[in-house]
Amino acid sequence: MEKNFFDTLTWHGNSREMMRAVLNEIPAFFRGPIKRQIKEWVIKNKISTVTEDLVFKAVDDIAPRDMAEKRIKPGLEKMRTK
Repeated sequence: MEKNFFDTLTWHGNSREMMRAVLNEIPAFFRGPIKRQIKEWVIKNKISTVTEDLVFKAVDDIAPRDMAEKRIKPGLEKMRTK
């Protein structure tokens, strides 16, 4: 079985849980295309280790601004490790 692309990355802090939370905010119908867009962003930016800050950067670069500011980022802030 082919390994999931996201399983090949190294995740720090709550970054994996944060990414799951981001994907859960997206209607199921759009999750596949958004996952591909995130994968392309990771490859383009040559990322192999995902930090909590990179999750925020991905949201800023990919998500519509209004959705990012009102729905996604406030929840992610609560998930940051201290």
